[in-house]
Amino acid sequence: MKNIYLFAIICSVASATAVFAEEKCTYAYNPKQTSLEWTAFKFTEKTGVKGKFDSILVNKTKSGATVLESVKDLSFAIPISSINSNVPDRDEKIKKYFFGSVKNGKEFKGNFSEIKGINSGSAKLDLVFGGVKKSVPVQFVVKENTIEVTGSLDVLDFGLKSGLARLNEECRDLHKGADGTSKLWPNVDFKIVSTLDKVCK
Repeated sequence: MKNIYLFAIICSVASATAVFAEEKCTYAYNPKQTSLEWTAFKFTEKTGVKGKFDSILVNKTKSGATVLESVKDLSFAIPISSINSNVPDRDEKIKKYFFGSVKNGKEFKGNFSEIKGINSGSAKLDLVFGGVKKSVPVQFVVKENTIEVTGSLDVLDFGLKSGLARLNEECRDLHKGADGTSKLWPNVDFKIVSTLDKVCK
């Protein structure tokens, strides 16, 4: 009798394992669960100033068997008007003096290429702004159904040299550090975090 019970338990476990093994999941991009944060730097000691873009317009989305598969072919546009540093007056100056220095500098457009890795790896972020196209190296990490992409760009690569100087002039006193020098760095770090919808059947 004990052998019969043991056999029944083994069959039940085997059946349950088979059911779980057959479960298939798909991942889909969700704009409400995606954020783009940036960190600019001021002062000689390079103090960070954080902000974000409130709007990311994404095209070519699709469902995929993995997180990476579902996002690797997408393209996007980031309206400059959606910049948000939590200081409205500063945001207006950034739009007018910094981005406004470039003709047709209304948005960044981009896509990813040269993706290497599965759960972590590297890629190129191909960005276009004001007619200038540059590839920016990025790193990515996938955890469950969330992907995080990080990188750093030089705004001088996108024709923003005069805009940087103009913005620093407009905010000269606010950009003075402990040494009394007004400094606004051209480097900007960024982080994109996207949690995808996961559906399993």
